[in-house]
Amino acid sequence: MRPYNQGNLAKQIERKPKQRTVQKKRVTVRPGGISAGEKLLYFFIVIALVTVSTFIIARYAKISDYNYQILETKQEVKKVSEQNGELHAKIDELSKPERIRSIAEQMGLTKLDDTVRVFKGGTASN
Repeated sequence: MRPYNQGNLAKQIERKPKQRTVQKKRVTVRPGGISAGEKLLYFFIVIALVTVSTFIIARYAKISDYNYQILETKQEVKKVSEQNGELHAKIDELSKPERIRSIAEQMGLTKLDDTVRVFKGGTASN
């Protein structure tokens, strides 16, 4: 009967507990941790990273080698241009007319003004 029909309002109402349905979660644990497919994928990723990094390092080494060759070539060009300057100074010194006359006189050659021709600028003059 209902509590209010019995005449005692202080009586607790009895409640029936609800039945709960508990669903169990199924957890599967793989033995060994990582599957063979994942291991193979990780292996190929590592190989690709090593290959790319090796390629990049090889390119930097080649660039560094080229830079050293460029520096050596610049130094050689500087040496050759200094040698050219020295040789031009020597040519100017050895081609002075006074020096040529003194050597010619030592060899017994004489100067005839009519037969000497000086070439300057592609024209002959007496």
